[in-house]
Amino acid sequence: MKGLTHYTTEEICAILTTGPIPRNELLSLQFDFHLRSEVTKILSCAGYEFVDDPISNCYDARIKKEVYNLNHMLEKELGSMNLTMPAKAMIAILWCSLILPKFDRNFQRNLTEELTVTEDQLYENYKEQLSSKTNLKRILTTLKQLGFIETVRGENAFKAGPRLTTALDSTTMYDKVKAKLIEFLVNENDEKHRHAKNLFLPEKNEIKEDTDYESVS
Repeated sequence: MKGLTHYTTEEICAILTTGPIPRNELLSLQFDFHLRSEVTKILSCAGYEFVDDPISNCYDARIKKEVYNLNHMLEKELGSMNLTMPAKAMIAILWCSLILPKFDRNFQRNLTEELTVTEDQLYENYKEQLSSKTNLKRILTTLKQLGFIETVRGENAFKAGPRLTTALDSTTMYDKVKAKLIEFLVNENDEKHRHAKNLFLPEKNEIKEDTDYESVS
């Protein structure tokens, strides 16, 4: 597919529903605003939103938020790919590792090179959930075939593939991760308060002994 190849509006829409396409392969969408508007309109009528993703530098068509319940985003968005639950969980893990730092302004300032993650790092952090390295290899192979991750040339590591930002709504993912983090911190803080309070409470036996002493007196 060449960037200067002429495609009709319908052909472009069909192409986008098959997966992410590098921007330089559909140059007409960058310069023809009428075409871009028509593509957006047709995709919208079919239940898709047009995605122009600056992180992956790709175009894509993503199911509109109005079409599915955001509380089941991963299940609905990725359901047509026949992914297992461990694979969907790994996509969320990879998004947090490879995309979140690019998406959050606080992290962006410290980024000096391409974000990568190794198979060994993933296994070391999540081996209890993965049960075996064979399972991890199988999951990563599937996600690589679907374009969620790409192998870093010359290294035993993976970087984000275009689908990691075009198949998922990064704004929604970011909001969900932030909400979960806040919930975790609040719960952790409450637990610390309870623990500190218990340190200053006398044991039940001590209370009973004091009561018995007072009654004898």
